[in-house]
Amino acid sequence: MSPEVVTLSDSILFSLLAIALIVGCAWLLDANRGKDRVIFGTILVVMLLNYLYFRITKTLPDFEWSPYAIWPRFYLGFEVVVIFYTVLSIVFFFKRTDHSGAADASEALIAQHSRHPAVDVFICTYNEELSILERTILAAKAIDYSNFTVWVLDDGRRDWLEDYCNEVGVRYLRRNDNIGAKGGNINNAVRRSAEDTNAPFILILDADFAPQRGILKRTVGQFIDTEIGLIQTPQFYYNADPVQHNLLASKAWVDDQRIFFDVMQPSKDGWGAAFCVGTSCIVRRDALDLIGGMPQETVTEDIHLTYRLMQKGLKTRWLNERLSVGLSAESLSGYITQRCRWCLGTIQVALLKDGPFLGRGYTLMQRLHYFHGLLFWFCRPFILLLMAAPLLFYFLGLPAILMEPEAFFLYALPMVAGMWTFHSWVSGRRSLPLFTEVSQMVSAIPITIALIHALFHPFGRPFKVTAKGEDRGRVEVLYPIAATFFAIIVLTFVGMLNGPLLSTYNDLDGFSVAWGMVVMVYAFVSMLVCIELPRPPLEKLELALAREGQVASGGRAALCMIDTISVDTAKITMREESALSQMRLGDILIFAPFDNFDVAGQITSMDRANSGLSLAIVAIRDRRDDYEIKKGAEDIRRKMVQRMFSEMPEVMPARAYPVLAVQGLMQRMFARPAVLVGDIEPYTLNGRQAPRKFHKPRFFSPKVPLLQLGGGATPPAAAE
Repeated sequence: MSPEVVTLSDSILFSLLAIALIVGCAWLLDANRGKDRVIFGTILVVMLLNYLYFRITKTLPDFEWSPYAIWPRFYLGFEVVVIFYTVLSIVFFFKRTDHSGAADASEALIAQHSRHPAVDVFICTYNEELSILERTILAAKAIDYSNFTVWVLDDGRRDWLEDYCNEVGVRYLRRNDNIGAKGGNINNAVRRSAEDTNAPFILILDADFAPQRGILKRTVGQFIDTEIGLIQTPQFYYNADPVQHNLLASKAWVDDQRIFFDVMQPSKDGWGAAFCVGTSCIVRRDALDLIGGMPQETVTEDIHLTYRLMQKGLKTRWLNERLSVGLSAESLSGYITQRCRWCLGTIQVALLKDGPFLGRGYTLMQRLHYFHGLLFWFCRPFILLLMAAPLLFYFLGLPAILMEPEAFFLYALPMVAGMWTFHSWVSGRRSLPLFTEVSQMVSAIPITIALIHALFHPFGRPFKVTAKGEDRGRVEVLYPIAATFFAIIVLTFVGMLNGPLLSTYNDLDGFSVAWGMVVMVYAFVSMLVCIELPRPPLEKLELALAREGQVASGGRAALCMIDTISVDTAKITMREESALSQMRLGDILIFAPFDNFDVAGQITSMDRANSGLSLAIVAIRDRRDDYEIKKGAEDIRRKMVQRMFSEMPEVMPARAYPVLAVQGLMQRMFARPAVLVGDIEPYTLNGRQAPRKFHKPRFFSPKVPLLQLGGGATPPAAAE
């Protein structure tokens, strides 16, 4: 218990001063400077250790073999796990790498040679639909590199996919079984491709990750450093994850993996412990041969691959650049399945004889980083204990923490405020209290169950592919988890009325009431996540460009803003009223949504009040490849898919916007899901609309040929 000589007013004053110090650090220090991260991180570590010392020495009852004494110690045990994980994270944040300079050098080195080192591009697939696969396949064909071969590795053995691959001109491979899951599929391709191309480098892509044009030029040249066995790039998404989507926050804060990719992995790379994440990575073929191929013993072959390379003295380099875009899990069940697989695989690798704990050839720092990753999953049960603690006090009289209000303000509140502030600061404002925690909370129960199962039966469970491309056209409820959160809300409220609020009231009661109210807020928001809102179909994907441009019509050009683009439609906003007044339904407009790419669109609707036009795409010309005008519907669709996904703009926010997040949450709380069905917005550029800047009109140069289809309902023949 806290010392009686400290008054409540004194402790509140101390808490305010401590929080002011924390906010001052965040205001004055720069997270991009290593020295500043050490200063701020050290202050927070001191706070955490001070709190932990207080917890161990002052907040536990005398030991005896009773629930009253054992339960607080059980709770404290998991709290220690969380604090230890947090302290390790802070220390790891002290270092951070940026290999953009090496990527620039790679690009320059590649440009010096007309013949580039050969690369095999492996696209791994099992049961994905063509609407997903073709984005990756067509984008892979558009990679800006002179010497690569695209291979589609089909573990689903689908004849229609083989026909499609032959049609678009990529290699197709299948095998007779699915032994080893993804790892086995890649090993089969390594053997088969060795007989044909035998490229020294292999780019590995999941079926739903479209590479950007510069991915090989930015990476292959870096392998001039012979210690590099693999270069990993981060995963970026073009759709909101289930938590973002179901809280109407797709424009308000980042997906839950953004901090890992943008902050944690560069820090791990600084310590020489970054690891492969399974897609959008380039590996040396001889490195795979050195370790006997892609590991197949676990359901996370990616992290296992990294540690086998480490044993051989090879390192994984983290290149923190946006060189691919993929599809995030669309349903909450898929989101949870994916994370349970990662949890299971982390435990499996830890238990292997050649793993980072039992195997030889690892440094202490490499083992410590793996232990840190393992602790991440063992923090999840603590979330359940946080929600259960008020209930055990209300109904059984078992407090998890014996803490007076004075002690809370002296030790707990500054520590919590420090963690929130530091996390937001070091992550470049990517984290957001409540929303960040809810992302962990919705999967806490399944992951805890997976942890328990993995501890007793870690091997033998089948590899589960994350479902992608599901029909998400209606409201769906994940009833088991939603009901659990609802029960927590009801029981916590009843417990408050039954105990602290209507019976006795003392210091512990006040603390438990505040705790219970926080639990109910988190449980309520988590329950909302479990009520899943519809999504637009994948084939209707509409990207917001917010790109300044010009439209040509009738031999004249006018300024416009290209708002959105899809494979068959576009929306633009005209700048000049005079140009808009001369346009009619059915007119053909020419514009360039991408560099060296001309599109002819026929006006299908007009919003004169807002200067808006909706267009149906009727012809295209890709000046990057040739000057042939394509008018066929399938030719247009494929070329639009290729350009959209090989040069995709950033469509998800890069940081958190608290006001937008709260606005979305309020709308989600008070509007019925059925009302929100028709309120689905296109994927947008970022959390805030890009400013619309217009410059002096500039007519198209005759040296840059454009589609010239004129006006009218039926486009005439194209002419230069």
